[in-house]
Amino acid sequence: MEGHFLEIPDIIIIANTAVVLVIAFIVERIISFRRELTDLRIRLLAARHEQAQRDRIILEQIKQHSDKPDALDELQHIFSNKVQLIRREYPSLTDTDVQVLVLIGLGVDNIDILSFTGMSKRTYYKRRQLIAQRMNTTAAKLDELAKTVFTSN
Repeated sequence: MEGHFLEIPDIIIIANTAVVLVIAFIVERIISFRRELTDLRIRLLAARHEQAQRDRIILEQIKQHSDKPDALDELQHIFSNKVQLIRREYPSLTDTDVQVLVLIGLGVDNIDILSFTGMSKRTYYKRRQLIAQRMNTTAAKLDELAKTVFTSN
């Protein structure tokens, strides 16, 4: 009975082929993963763009209603879950504080906040300082904190 053994060169060829196949599989998986990652990035950018468009529409609605006395009620209605969250986390804030904080959180610039609230510049900046104190932060960090609070789930 003759043994059928592979010669050393045959084993090397088979091993090399196996290594090449494994490498090809890994490269294919990497390419597939990169495509999936790119698709996710595109979807994330699209979602951010849609959110930015919604925010712009809301800001335009707020600006249109800025001269109406019930503007705070509209803000509280549109963003009721966020207003409730802010009130729970920072119970010492007044209605005006919450209104200003929501506008800051929405990214409304200071000039539009002045127009919307009817505050003078001096009153607005004093209000910002009071809000910052009540939230245990600094006035310089208030915008960032407001946006974080406002965009949290």
